[in-house]
Amino acid sequence: METLRSKLELIIGSSIRMKELSKPQSELMYSAERLLQDFLNIDEFTWFPLYVKNGVLHVFEVKSDCISSEVMQLIAMLVRQQREEPLSAHGEEERGILRLSQWIQAQLELEQGEAELPDDLEFKRRLGVDMVPFLLICESIHITEVSSTALKRLLRSYFDGDVILIPLREQEWLVLARKELVAGGNDEKDDDGVESETDMLSAFGLGLYELIASEWVGTFHLALAPVFSPVKSLPSMVGMLRETIFLGRTFHVTEHVHFPWELLLERLIYSIPPVQRRRFLDQAGDHGVLFTDSETLATLETFFQLDCNVSETAKRLYIHRNTLLYRLDKIKQETGLDVRSFGDAVLVKLTMLLYKVTKRK
Repeated sequence: METLRSKLELIIGSSIRMKELSKPQSELMYSAERLLQDFLNIDEFTWFPLYVKNGVLHVFEVKSDCISSEVMQLIAMLVRQQREEPLSAHGEEERGILRLSQWIQAQLELEQGEAELPDDLEFKRRLGVDMVPFLLICESIHITEVSSTALKRLLRSYFDGDVILIPLREQEWLVLARKELVAGGNDEKDDDGVESETDMLSAFGLGLYELIASEWVGTFHLALAPVFSPVKSLPSMVGMLRETIFLGRTFHVTEHVHFPWELLLERLIYSIPPVQRRRFLDQAGDHGVLFTDSETLATLETFFQLDCNVSETAKRLYIHRNTLLYRLDKIKQETGLDVRSFGDAVLVKLTMLLYKVTKRK
């Protein structure tokens, strides 16, 4: 279509833009899998339908005053001959994915998260195996939006196999991959000789995020969860992954890959009613100044992330061990709490998390 657009721009001597129509706009040209007309004049523009992707109609948009009625007919004929796919019907797989997406969102709206997939959904048979779920949200992107076609091509190369890509809300996708595509030949063991599933998933998710972030410049968030059965609890899994991204963005603003097993304490903190949160902070002491200092906050977060190990924290922060000890002593002077002591470390960690969510209220 890019080649055709360039040729048409030479013919008419004006620029042509590719556009995704909103649902009301799309219904003027396309309804019930049937093309209604070859072009349509709307205000100062003329639209020429190209193809449908994920239920969205894509068109060429040309300023009407740049072309005559004869040229409109010529463009319509050329576009009709070179469409990437017929507009008269969606592929069977695309229709099934659209229906599945609509069903998931309907169950979430009805708060029926544990609903089992109905038998009349075409994808139920394909979802009858254990899978690993991923949720990808694009908050912002430069130059152009991420298309589902391009995303699926990228996912197929990373997973080295076919995955199910389900568009949900705008620029939000659920990815379902058979567990063998993720686990593969991984034989990593923990100290007891047991498969370290969360470590494997963490590494896999970080790699996937790096690939996506290198392909499109923008802000993305990715969440994933352990193996589950899509047939039994797909809507609740989507809800949990959305919550995981929300908690990750709330408590760990610099991170973009979020794992539910690393956010258990954050989930508990967020479930506390706001009045109880503020009461706890009042009783624990007002350390807001401490947590608004970026250096102190980074020091505490790294210290807790590395299990309160002074040497490892100093290495991660690229500072001398004595510099770290000085910072920890300063925190003790300002709060009366020594984070090298388990009890005080727990209290500071809770206070820090509560402050992060309460300060936004």
